[in-house]
Amino acid sequence: MDPLLILLLGLCVVIGLIMGFRVNPFLALLTAALTVSFLTPPAAGTEGVWSAQVSRVAAALGEMAGKITILIAMGALIGQAMTRSGAADRIVQTIVGWFGRERMPSALLSSGFLLSIPVFYDATFYLLLPLARAVYRMTQKHYVLYLLAIGFGATLSHTLVPPTPGPLMVAKEMEIPIGTMMLLSTMVGICTMPFALLIAKFLDRTLPAPEIQDETIRASLLPTSERPADLLCENGSEKEVEARRLPSFFAAVLPILLPVVLIAGASITQTLTENGLLVWSESAQVWQKCIYFAGDAQTALMLSALTALGIMACTQKMSLREIEKETAAALQSAGTIILITSAGGAFGAMLRTCGVGTRIEELMLSGNGTMSGLGVLLLAFAAASMIKTAQGSSTTAMITTAGIFSTLGLQASMLGFHPGYVAVAIGVGSCVTGWMNDSGFCIFASMSGMKETDVLRTWTLGLALMGTAGICVTMILSQLLPMI
Repeated sequence: MDPLLILLLGLCVVIGLIMGFRVNPFLALLTAALTVSFLTPPAAGTEGVWSAQVSRVAAALGEMAGKITILIAMGALIGQAMTRSGAADRIVQTIVGWFGRERMPSALLSSGFLLSIPVFYDATFYLLLPLARAVYRMTQKHYVLYLLAIGFGATLSHTLVPPTPGPLMVAKEMEIPIGTMMLLSTMVGICTMPFALLIAKFLDRTLPAPEIQDETIRASLLPTSERPADLLCENGSEKEVEARRLPSFFAAVLPILLPVVLIAGASITQTLTENGLLVWSESAQVWQKCIYFAGDAQTALMLSALTALGIMACTQKMSLREIEKETAAALQSAGTIILITSAGGAFGAMLRTCGVGTRIEELMLSGNGTMSGLGVLLLAFAAASMIKTAQGSSTTAMITTAGIFSTLGLQASMLGFHPGYVAVAIGVGSCVTGWMNDSGFCIFASMSGMKETDVLRTWTLGLALMGTAGICVTMILSQLLPMI
C-alpha cells in the first residue's frame, strides 16, 4: 500500500475517533498507531505473527515515554508549585507595576506569555482573569482587549516554548536540542507578540461592548459601587492577592530562569569546546562534566522543580503532608499528558516505518532536485493548522505533525536554516483555529461570559491572524538568523 494512503488512513482514524466518537486522544492515537503498523509490511522474520505488529507499537510507545516522562512530570510540578506558592501572582503584580495600568494590555500579554511556560494555558487564563476584570471595573472599556491579551500571550508560549508538553515532544520527536528549541521558539514568540497586541486591539474595536450572558460574570464587571455585596470579596480580587504571603520576584521567576540558564550554559560551553575556543585542563574537566550534567534538560528541570517546591513550602509554610498532596495532584495531571504524548510518538514511529517520509520528500522536491526550505515551513504550518482545526487539540496537532515531519530527516544543508524552525512552524500552526472543538475556546467563552458568536468573531479570528503573523515571523527569522 502507498505510504501516503496509510498516512491518510491514520489521520482519519485519529480525527474520526476524537471528533466523531469523542474517544480520548491517547486511545485515538494508539489506535492510529496500530492501524499503521498492521498496514505496514512486518519486520523480517515476523511475517504472519500478528502480535509482532502490536509489539513494535508498544516498543515505540515505551521509547517515547522514556524520553519525555521526567521532563513533563517536572514541568507539571513546577507549574503546580508556582501556582500554589503565589509565585505566579507575584510575577503578574511585578509586570503590571513595570508597565503601569495605562499599558495594561501589554502587561497582560507579557504575563500570559511568561506564566504559560510552566503553568500551561488554562491555569494561566484562570490566574490572570481576575486582574483583567478588576481593570475593566475601573475603566468600563476594552474588556475584549484584556481577555485577548491574556489568551494570545498564553497560547503563544503554550504552543511554542518547552517545557510545555507539545513543544517539548516536537523537539524530542524531531531531535532538536531543547536549548535550541527554547531559543528559537522564544525568539519567534517575542517577535510575534507585538502583532498579537495589534490584532487584539483591532478586534476590540470591532466589538467594543460584547453582550455578557452569564449573570454572575455580568455583575462582577459592574463598577464597585454597583456590585452585589457577595461579589465584593470574590476569589482572586486584588485585596485577597495582596493579603497572601507571596515570594519575592526573584524567587518567583527562579524556577523559570534556572533551567533556561543551565541548559543554555551547557549548550554554549559545548559549542565553544567543540570549536576549540574553550580548552579544559585535566584538573578543570570535572567542572566541564558538572556543567554538562546540570545543563541536561532532565537534570535542569528536576533542579527547577525542587526549587519551586522549596519556595512553595517556605512561602506558604506547608507541612510535608501538604507538599505531598500538591505533588500528587501535579503528577496525576502529568500522567495523562505523558500517555497522550507517548502514543503520539508511537504513531510517528509507525509512520516512519511505513516509509511515508521518503514519499513526502519525493513530492516536495523542486525542479533542481533540492527541497525548498520556506516551502517546508509553510507545509509544516499548514499541516498542523489543518489537524488542529479538525480535532481541536494543539498538543495532538503538534504530536501528529511532528511524527510526520520527523520522517523526512531534515537537515540544515537542505533547508538553508536550522531544522528547529520547522519545529517552531509546527507550534505556530497548532495555535490556529480555536473553535467549538477546542478546550481553549470553551474556557475563553465560559470564563468571559460572551456569546459563542462573539467568541468566534474575536478569539477564533484572532488566533487565525496571530498564527499567520507567527509563520511570517518564523520565515523571516529563518532567513535573517539561519543558525547554521
